[in-house]
Amino acid sequence: MPKEITPDQAIWVMTTEAAELTGYSLRYLELMARDNLKLPEDQRLFKVRMRARRYEIWLPDLLRYSKETVDNPQSNTDKSDDQEVWIMTTEARR
Repeated sequence: MPKEITPDQAIWVMTTEAAELTGYSLRYLELMARDNLKLPEDQRLFKVRMRARRYEIWLPDLLRYSKETVDNPQSNTDKSDDQEVWIMTTEARR
């Protein structure tokens, strides 16, 4: 994810493009856009508008939001210590 917004990123994107760029699910972004659209403009998490019954999101705001949130699917969480272990039911009773 870019650290600075370049001029070509200062655009409105559809939720499908936003999902591809950020890693969020399409459904999540549609719900977020819908909920944000209901809020007054100064309280929105990112700029959003409705065009032809589809949501458009201002890309610089979305990139900032995804960088700041904990639930970002592209966040660099280190799960290297996690290990999947399979045991038999007889072992679980011990």
